[in-house]
Amino acid sequence: MNSLVLWALVVGVLPLFTFFILFLGGKKLPRRGDWLAITFTGISFLISLFLFLHIWQKEVVHVRFPWFELGGAGNQLVAFTSGIYLDNLSVLMLVIVTFISLLVQVFSVIYMHGDWRYHHYFAYLGLFTFSMLGIVLSDNLLLLFIFWELVGFSSYLLIGFWLEKDSATNASKKAFLFNRVGDIGFLFGIFVLYTFFGTFDLQILKDLVSGAIAQNNGFIFPNADGQTLSYTLLTLAGLGIFCGCVGKSAQFPLQVWLPDAMEGPTPVSSLIHAATMVAAGVYLLSRCFPFFTEDALLVIAIIGAVTALLGAIAACGQNDIKKILAFSTISQLGYMVMGMGVGAHDASLLHLVTHAFFKASLFLNAGIVIHAVHHAVAHYEADEFVDAQDIRNMGGLRKVLPLTFYAYIPATAALIGLPLFSGFLSKDAILSGAWAWAGYKSMGGNSLYYLIPVGGFSAVLLTAYYMARHCFYIFFGKNRLEIKPADYRHTPTKEASWLLLVPVLLLALFSIAFFFSPNPFDAGSSWFFQGLSLKQLLGSTTGLTGNMVNHITEYLHASSFIHVLTGIISVGLALVGIFIAWRNYQKASLKTNEELFAGQTGVLKVAHQHFYLNNFFENIFIRPFLSFSQEVAIFDKDIIDRSVNAFGKMMVILAKVIGWIDRKLVDGLVNFIAWLAGLIGKSGRLMQNGKIQSYYIFSLFGLILLILYILAF
Repeated sequence: MNSLVLWALVVGVLPLFTFFILFLGGKKLPRRGDWLAITFTGISFLISLFLFLHIWQKEVVHVRFPWFELGGAGNQLVAFTSGIYLDNLSVLMLVIVTFISLLVQVFSVIYMHGDWRYHHYFAYLGLFTFSMLGIVLSDNLLLLFIFWELVGFSSYLLIGFWLEKDSATNASKKAFLFNRVGDIGFLFGIFVLYTFFGTFDLQILKDLVSGAIAQNNGFIFPNADGQTLSYTLLTLAGLGIFCGCVGKSAQFPLQVWLPDAMEGPTPVSSLIHAATMVAAGVYLLSRCFPFFTEDALLVIAIIGAVTALLGAIAACGQNDIKKILAFSTISQLGYMVMGMGVGAHDASLLHLVTHAFFKASLFLNAGIVIHAVHHAVAHYEADEFVDAQDIRNMGGLRKVLPLTFYAYIPATAALIGLPLFSGFLSKDAILSGAWAWAGYKSMGGNSLYYLIPVGGFSAVLLTAYYMARHCFYIFFGKNRLEIKPADYRHTPTKEASWLLLVPVLLLALFSIAFFFSPNPFDAGSSWFFQGLSLKQLLGSTTGLTGNMVNHITEYLHASSFIHVLTGIISVGLALVGIFIAWRNYQKASLKTNEELFAGQTGVLKVAHQHFYLNNFFENIFIRPFLSFSQEVAIFDKDIIDRSVNAFGKMMVILAKVIGWIDRKLVDGLVNFIAWLAGLIGKSGRLMQNGKIQSYYIFSLFGLILLILYILAF
C-alpha cells in the first residue's frame, strides 16, 4: 500500500479515536479531554499539510480495497471496492477541514468552559471531523453517501447540543429532516448511475463518461460497451445528485434549516455552517461534475443564483448577528453553486476555499462579541431581558474589543468582495464565468441567460449593505444600552482571552488576497486556481459538458476585458452598498430605543421572515402531514385498536367454548370409550374363570346363536 494512503487513513482515524475516548471516558480525563482532542486534531492537520505538499500538482494517489460481494446475474458474485483518492482537491480539503476544526476546538476551550457536557462537545466535534474527512477521502459514491449521512447525524448532535433548549432540539430535528429530503434525490442519482454503468467508483465513472458521444436523444458511451443512455434520464440522475447538494448546502428551497441551526454553540456554527458541512455539497458537485448535462447545469445555475439573491435579501432584514451571518452563508453558497452551474468550476472551488477562512473568522468573532455582551448584561432596566445577539443592543465595541474589531474588518471586506481581500478574487472569477456563460448560452438569441450574472451582481450590492450595516451597529457609535467599558464584569477593560483571539486573528490573515494569489486583482494567477481546474482534476475537460466548459475557458483567457469590467462593476456596487448602509446607520443612530426596536414593515418584514418560507413549509407540508398523522392515529385507536380488541375478545370467548367442548365432549368421549373398554374387559374376564364346563356352555351358546342367525337370514 502507498505510504501516503496510510497517512491519509491516520488523518481520518485520529478524530474518530477522539470521539470514542471522550464519549466513553471523557469525564475521567484531565480537563475532561479537551487538550487530547486538540492534540489529535493538530496531528491530523500536520499530516494533512504533509500530504498537501506531496500531492499538490505532483501526483494522484488512488488505492482500492476489497469491500464486499453480492450475488449478480447467473449466480456470479459482484465485487465492490472502497478506496482512498488523493488529488489536489482532496488534500486541499483535508487541510481546510483539519485546520478550521483545530482552531474551533482551541476557541471552544474558553467559549464552552463550564458546560456540563463539555467532554461530549469535543467528542461530537471529533465525530463530525471524521465524517467530513471520510467524504473528502472516499473514492466511490456509495462510501461517500455513508459518510454523507454520518455528517448529517453528527451535525444533528452538535446543533442540538444544548438539549435543554427546545429551540435547539427543534433546530437539530429540522436540519436533519430537511437534509434527508435532499438525500432521497441523491440516492436516486446514485442508483441511476449504478444501474447503467454497474459501478459506484468515481474514477471508473469518469473514465466511462469521458468518451461520451452525443446523439439526438441521449449519449453513447463507447467505454461502456457502446451502451446508450437517455439524455433525460442522465439529466435526472445529475439533478438527483444535485438534490444532495440542495439539502446539505442549503440551496433554495431547502435552505430554511440553516438559520435555525444557529441555535447551536457559535463555534459549531463556524465549523459546520461556514467551512465544512455546507461546503460538502459544492465538493460533491465538483466530484460529479463530469456527469452533469448542460440542462442539469442550467438548473444548478438558476438555483444557485436564486439562492444567492434570496439569502442576501433575507440578511438585510435580520438583527441577530448570527442569523445575518447564516443568511450570508446561504448567499455565498449560492454563489458557489451558481459558479458550478455556469461551468466556472475552478472559480467556485476557489470561493469555497476563501469563504471557509473569512466566514469561519466572522462566526468566531461573532462568538467573542456575543460572549462579551452576554457577560456585560444579563438584564436591563427592571429585569427586562436583553438579547445578547441583537446588533441593536451593541455599538462602540471597537473600543472594548479592538483586536476583535481588527480581525472582523478584513473578514468582512473579504465577504463583501473588496480589492486586496480574498473574496474579491473568487467572486470576480465566478461573476466573470457567469458573464461568459451567459454570452455562450445567448448565442441562439435568448438574452434571458444574462439574468444569472445580473442576480450575482445584485447579491454583491446587498452583501455590501448588510455586512456594512451590522459592522456599524456592532463596532461604531455609542452602545444603545449605554454600557461603559468598566461595566463589563468579566472583561472589564481588556480584550478576550488569547485562546479566543489567536484563531480569529489567524483566520483574518487568510482573508487577505496575497495568501491566495501574488496578484490580488487576478484570480487566474492564484496557485489554488490552476490546481483546481477541471483539466488538473480530471486530466481533460471532455465529457458531457466539455464543449461548454472549453468555450467559456477559452473566452475568459482570450478576453481580459471581462475580468476588468466585472471587477469594476462589483467593486462599484459594493461601495454603493456600504454608502447606503452608512446613511441608514446615521439615521438609525438618531432614533430612540423604542423607535429602533419597532416592528419592521414592507420589504424588510418579508426579508426578516425569510419570505415566509417557514410558513409555507409549515402550512403546505408540516401541518397537513401532522393532521394526517393525527387522523391516522385516531383511525388506529378507534378502528384498528377496537377491531383488534374486539377480535381478541371474540377469540377469548371462542377459546372458552372450545375449552368446554374439549373438556366435556372430546375428553368425555375419550373417557367413555376408556370406561366401555374397561367394562368389556371386565366382562371378558368373568368368562375366563378357569372352569372347563363354563367354556363348553359358552361354546354351545355361541353355536346356538350362529345357527339361529343362519336360519333367520
